[in-house]
Amino acid sequence: MATDNLLNKNSYVSFDATSIRDLIVSRLNQGEVFTDQNYQGSNLSALIDVISFSFSTLLYYLNKTSSESMYSETQIYENMNRLVKILNYNPIGRLGQNVPFVLNTSQNLPIKNYVIPRFSYISVGGTYYSFNTDIKFYKPTDGEAVISDVSNRYLLYQGLFQEYPTHTALGIENEIVYLALNDSVYVDHFNIFIFVKQKDRNTWEEWDRVPETFLYGPNDNIYQIRFNENKRYEIKFGDDINGKKLKEGDQVAIYYLNIDKDVSNIGPGAINLSKIVTYNSLRFKEIYTDISLNTFGEILSPNNLQYVQTQNDYPSTYYSDEENVSDIRKNAAKNFRSQYRLVTSNDYETFIKTNYSNLLTDVRVVNNDDYLRSHIRYLYNIGLNKPQDDNQILLNQIKFANSCNFNNLYVYMVPKSESQKYIAPAQKELIISGLQQSKTLTSQIVPMDPVYMYLDFYVEKVGSDASPNDLDSSYLAITKEANSRRSNSAILSDIQMLLKNTFKRQENKLGQLIDIYQLSTSILNIDGVKKVQTYRSDTDSYIEGVSLLVWNYYYPLADSEVYTQNIQLESFKYPIFNNIENVSSKIKIIETTGSIKISDF
Repeated sequence: MATDNLLNKNSYVSFDATSIRDLIVSRLNQGEVFTDQNYQGSNLSALIDVISFSFSTLLYYLNKTSSESMYSETQIYENMNRLVKILNYNPIGRLGQNVPFVLNTSQNLPIKNYVIPRFSYISVGGTYYSFNTDIKFYKPTDGEAVISDVSNRYLLYQGLFQEYPTHTALGIENEIVYLALNDSVYVDHFNIFIFVKQKDRNTWEEWDRVPETFLYGPNDNIYQIRFNENKRYEIKFGDDINGKKLKEGDQVAIYYLNIDKDVSNIGPGAINLSKIVTYNSLRFKEIYTDISLNTFGEILSPNNLQYVQTQNDYPSTYYSDEENVSDIRKNAAKNFRSQYRLVTSNDYETFIKTNYSNLLTDVRVVNNDDYLRSHIRYLYNIGLNKPQDDNQILLNQIKFANSCNFNNLYVYMVPKSESQKYIAPAQKELIISGLQQSKTLTSQIVPMDPVYMYLDFYVEKVGSDASPNDLDSSYLAITKEANSRRSNSAILSDIQMLLKNTFKRQENKLGQLIDIYQLSTSILNIDGVKKVQTYRSDTDSYIEGVSLLVWNYYYPLADSEVYTQNIQLESFKYPIFNNIENVSSKIKIIETTGSIKISDF
């Protein structure tokens, strides 16, 4: 065979279906034995087409899977999930809504300690919200009472708890039970509960969920949950070395919260006066009888539950999908470095962002020294003369910090919902409780609310201090291209959408850089825009580009400043564009055939 007919050993990577078909036809023609390959529709030609396109498909998957074997290049969820299992990382599954609540009790309920059984629920227009733990409270008076303490400790979770068929253990080491559910069933990642009836005891026990079994001993009743590559849950038990092993014949009861990803979140007052219904199943009655022997108080019966109602002052959070490939790639490496220990500020931030992504859009953790040098110094400089208006600092200190303040960690948290200004106390308690299980330091964790800095278009008046009180006189002036055929409303709509996307809650960060230069450039890049200026009508003055007033909502006189260049916020400050929904009212389009005339504005 001639050497020029030989193929390089790596030539196959450049083949597609057409090129491999042409190569086969060329080789058959060189052999001068077959001729049907040259006639489309012949049996031999059809066979060559099948072989060629099959080869092309196999080559595609070869190239695809070769890159999918690398952590940095994987794009398929199943492959990424398997890869991070080597790092001991358990991806976070779906997270449903939750909502803080307050209990109201009627005069028909005597003064006493009470318990609302776990898994009880309420209905809000056909949407269910459930308690994932026993709700313990004390009724202090004979009359009607608002049990406000409950709002600091508990949450309602969207969905109904479901009972999985009883699993009978095989008694093998690290036994795995699969939560095999229909694809249409969505499970809240942090609301799966396990109860075990050991064969030799004949009573139910509640076992504890842990992030990793190797941290525990042979007598610990623990289990580990993993959201696997098929988006199903694996429940793994111990081996009598790390965690107690299930014995043959032990019964395992699984309860999970079935959530609805398509239901809308609820606003304040949506659950007011909702009736509480007790979760009812024969197996759970037996379980609850065994685990609630030493209860806090009287367990409310269905008849007495009619005297207890709920109300909410905060909106619910949003549903969150499972971690995608990009999230896993980012979080798995950080989690591996921390080794399930919370030591550095990055460890804390990663843990909170990963586990409470449905609650928060951003987190910043600082130690006591940084807190004193930044936030406390800032409060001192602005005077802090209206603590009754901005009382969140004091409230957090009283609710969550002890008298020893020199070893605190301060966690600034921005809620995900734009209708929620601060994280509710019960949500803060949920986060702090989760941190307590993994942190290694003796530091006290204090949740903090950010200082919200408002922004708006503004031109400073000579001889006067900058103030949000005269915002109405400043506008963003957009000069339209003389030959542009775009309507003013289309240009205005594009600018409004740009501003909303730039300053929406999900895009902003604590202590971020507000890039005014980039904002001006982005507006200029909109089709039909010739020039961008910020104009003040009462002085007929303007500034080229975007000029912003940035101020503290509670202390505008002490902390207001005009910026025409980029702004670097401090780590505890978070930007909010003032009245962003009506920002179009602060934008004016100027049509001109020559140079801009500010007097025509």
